[in-house]
Amino acid sequence: MVDNLYLAWQDTETRAWHTIARLRRKNGEYELVFTHGVERLRSVPSDLFRMDVRQRYASAELLPVFKNRLPSKSRADFAKMASWLDLRGGESEFDLLTRFGLIPGTDSILVYPEPEIIDGRYRLEFFVHGIRHMHKDALSLCDGLKPGDRLLPVLDIQNPVDPNAVAVRQREHSVLIGYVPTFYAADLRTILAQSPLAKDARVTVVRNNQDAPFQLRLFCRFEASVPDGFKALDTNAHLPMIEHISGHSDGNAGQLEALALLA
Repeated sequence: MVDNLYLAWQDTETRAWHTIARLRRKNGEYELVFTHGVERLRSVPSDLFRMDVRQRYASAELLPVFKNRLPSKSRADFAKMASWLDLRGGESEFDLLTRFGLIPGTDSILVYPEPEIIDGRYRLEFFVHGIRHMHKDALSLCDGLKPGDRLLPVLDIQNPVDPNAVAVRQREHSVLIGYVPTFYAADLRTILAQSPLAKDARVTVVRNNQDAPFQLRLFCRFEASVPDGFKALDTNAHLPMIEHISGHSDGNAGQLEALALLA
């Protein structure tokens, strides 16, 4: 069960994504803390949220910045959207957010889940990024993919934006279809850099949503064994600004009041 979600903001000029906060489900409440990913963004996080990046924010309800990302189940297209995300529709708000959060909002924000590691196996589900920016043949290659088809990961070591970038391609064609989301690239590069683990790793198609926008077109799963001591999302950008969080501070009432500004 996923209990950590991360908030990312996209720079519209560079198109680079920056992880800036973590939402945790714990003991019946939600906890929001900013991460060290905010340090390179100057005033952007505080301008967006009007919050102190060095404070902890707790609430019994899902915060508006997250809840607003969940479409009403009464919407005529809810069932279609849920199917694109491989959801049944009866999940909890938090579990729905692990998928609906993957749809970028008009505010240049998306929410993505921490990968699962169970019994030494890493498991991640993601939408392939960048399909519309790839070679003109990439979309036609996507058309022929079916659930269960295997894709091959490709380490794009000279990528000018992200040196950890991991692309995917079909087994029969060398044309790159798109990329694993940059948030997970460091994890996959660590795993795929070790030959025995790389041989065991698998990328498979879960859904091919031919009636969906490009960013929701190809839903895939990555599975692999991990080395001893491996920790998912072990980068500075994912570390909380508050290293040790315990209990509720005396200023919690003020923090909860500030949460109203996240609507």
